[in-house]
Formats: sequence, C-alpha cells, structure tokens
Amino acid sequence: MAFTRRATAALLALAGLAPLLQAQAADYPDKPVRIIVPYAPGGGADTAARAIGQRLSEVFGQSFIVENKAGASTQTGTLAVARAAPDGYTLLLGTANLATNAVLFDKLPYDAQRDLVPISLITKAPVYVVVNAESPVKDLKGLIALTRSTKDGLSYGTAGNGSIPHLAGELFRATTQARLLHVPYKGSSEAVAALVGKQLDLSFDNLPPTNAMVKAGKLRPLAVAAAQRSALLPEVPTMAELGVPMEASSWWGLLAPAGTPPAIVARLNKAMVDALATPQMREHLARLGIEPESCSPAEFTALVKAETDKWGRVTKSAGIKAD
Repeated sequence: MAFTRRATAALLALAGLAPLLQAQAADYPDKPVRIIVPYAPGGGADTAARAIGQRLSEVFGQSFIVENKAGASTQTGTLAVARAAPDGYTLLLGTANLATNAVLFDKLPYDAQRDLVPISLITKAPVYVVVNAESPVKDLKGLIALTRSTKDGLSYGTAGNGSIPHLAGELFRATTQARLLHVPYKGSSEAVAALVGKQLDLSFDNLPPTNAMVKAGKLRPLAVAAAQRSALLPEVPTMAELGVPMEASSWWGLLAPAGTPPAIVARLNKAMVDALATPQMREHLARLGIEPESCSPAEFTALVKAETDKWGRVTKSAGIKAD
C-alpha cells in the first residue's frame, strides 16, 4: 500500500510538471544552442555539424554554435555533453565511436546508452573496399583470390586501430577468409595517400576521404558494405550482391544529455528530418560524399545498441583493443 501511495504521489508530481515542461518546449530555444563536436575542426563530422547547425539556426531563429572538443578518442567532447544540463542547449555530434569506444576501452567515464538520448541520424557512411586504379584487381572475387594466393596476403590501410574501417576489414577477413594485414595510419588522409602511392594493396574507408581520388580516377572502389547501392556511386555493387553478406558504416547523428525533455527531443528531431530532406542540404552533403539519413529517436537508440553489440563481437573475435 505504501508503495502504491508513493507511486501515485510521484505520478501526480510529474503531472504537475507536465504543463511547465510543455511550455519550456514551446519556447525552445530562447538562447543559443551549442553543438559539441568531439573532433578537431575541418573533418567530416565537423563539416556535417556546421551544415546542420546552420540549417537549425534558420529554422529556430537562434544560433546553433559548433564547439570543437577533441581528445581521448572522442571521450572529451562526449563526456562534456553527458555531464551537461539536460535542457536542450548542449548537444553532441555523435559518431560510431559511441559504439566502438564501448567495446574498445575497458573503462569509460560515461555510458553512451545511459547518459545520452539520441535525436536523429545525419548520415550513415558505408565502408568501401578500394584499390589503386592501376591495380590488376578488377573485382571483389579477384581480390579475395589474390589474398589467398599471395604468400603473406595483402596489406590494407585504414584511419587507425579500432576505427570503423579497421573493424570492417576484420569483419571482411573473417567472413571471406581473405589473408589480410592491417596497416593503421593516423587518419584517412594518410591511408588514402599511401594507397594512391601504391604503398598499400587496398583500403577500407568511407566515401568522403576517398571521394576526390575516386573522381580523379586514381582509386577504384570494388564494393560497398551497405544494404543497397549508394546514389553517389550507383555503379559500385554491394558486398552482398557479390556473395559477401556484411554491412559496415560510419555514422553521425545528434544527441542530447539523458533527461532532456521528450518534447524538446521531438522538436529537434522534426527539424532535423525536415532539414535533411531539403534539396539544398542534400546537395551540400553530396558534395562531401555524404548521403543524408534521418531517423526517429527510437530508431537511433536501437542503432547504437545494435552497433555496440556487433562491433563487440568483432573486436572480441579479432582481439582488438584501444591503443
């Protein structure tokens, strides 16, 4: 009986707060909003954050200011948002690191699934298998065969240990039994330069870092690890079409501290969904090699959990840990 009275009292208290929360959401935002990007300025995530921030500023009539807080494999910026007031005025440009950090590090100062509430995706950038344009390898089947017939296998470069392209390479190796040697670089630009310079046999990477070299005819994508072909490179088949049933994508999205009023989350979600559907935004992101992809908060929540579980299995099987 006591429990019932306490529960009833709590419900009544929440009911009393409901009008206040609704009023706050209706007035939101009435001051500038910060979007924390856990990377240095100039990268793909930073560029996407500034594009969506500009659009949200136009929609709401308030400034959405991008603030870069790089460090500790995105932990610095993520922690800043996880500890921020849950009022909708501090947001996170979150990436697939929310899932991979959870399985690469033994201990984190936050729990992404507990301390953050997803708002919407901005994009999912699938991983491509890419070779030098002068490589004798013309398709995925030929690549796999060559790895098996070469004494020491083939070398593949990525943006670094534990990155989505690295984990995709390990998933590809496990799925196909290809013989591959991982060569980690300090970023995608170094890995792309090494592949163009023929210091690597192949690379796993997203389109934004490789897009310029693909367009210039210096790199050739063999397949994309996605459920369907990309509208940006429709001639490139999916791995599943070629008999390799795997998917791997980097992704970026907007999140808020846990406890942010659902009405504010809903307002931000609608604004993002509408913004990403505009021709202007689609064209802007396409120039960066990015396809917009929005979703509901519930779908984004499910994605973070599924990705954490998936890459947890891959890292455990391959014995991968953070440097």
